[in-house]
Amino acid sequence: MIDRIFAAPKGPELEQGIDFAIANRLDYELPTFYYVENLDNKDEEIARYKRLLQGFQGMLSMHGPIFDTNVVSLDPEILKISRQRYIQAIEIAKQMDVRYLVFHSQWTPIYPAANATKMWLAKVTDFWEQMIAEHLEGSNLTVLIENFLDPSPESILTLLTRIGSPHLKACLDTGHINIFSELSPIDWIGEMGTQVAYIHAHNNGGTLDSHDSFEKGLLDMESFLNHLALLPQKIHLAIETSTVKGLGNSYDMLRPYLKLQSEQFASKSFLI
Repeated sequence: MIDRIFAAPKGPELEQGIDFAIANRLDYELPTFYYVENLDNKDEEIARYKRLLQGFQGMLSMHGPIFDTNVVSLDPEILKISRQRYIQAIEIAKQMDVRYLVFHSQWTPIYPAANATKMWLAKVTDFWEQMIAEHLEGSNLTVLIENFLDPSPESILTLLTRIGSPHLKACLDTGHINIFSELSPIDWIGEMGTQVAYIHAHNNGGTLDSHDSFEKGLLDMESFLNHLALLPQKIHLAIETSTVKGLGNSYDMLRPYLKLQSEQFASKSFLI
């Protein structure tokens, strides 16, 4: 079932997106800390958010840095700065009382091509075990590993199963699946099961990660939303569109499935 709904518009309309979340009593995903300049100017960015979030009563999530990081790099200098960026994001998330922090898996097709998938999994497992022990244990923060170039759930699922921590779960991104995977989002949910705690929901035409609203693109979002509404497990859903208009259109499409879910729950036709 769809547990909580996060407004997660990615465009420049930051204030309008927060206003939409407040007006519709939604949760909100902080979108700007994936830019390193905002990590380095965190005090100014946090102050801006605290001003804009006055009156906000919901839960916060946050997207971490996505550009040029490689937490298992063979180059010690790249590894050092990547680790630093991740720690910066974690500390900001704690300061902002963020509940979920999203990082891309950073898996690339280079690994199978170089016969290095097992090595990558070993190194990324070591990285996250250390990060959990040093920065997440005892906190209320859960890091979410999001599929990007991943063609299947295999690598992320293996990572999460090996670590087995409530501080590390999966974020399923529907738009990335549409571009980089031959499987459907419903297939991914079926394979990953309860490891999926959070979804970035958006649509596209299959070639560009355009973060279109639910009704624009190749994905059958109606079937996907219906599937989520009838699942026994609780999953948070973030509407991650490029515009606030797209956020509103997508939320309008989502509403009937929330009603369906409520009716199913009231009839006790499935277990939670």
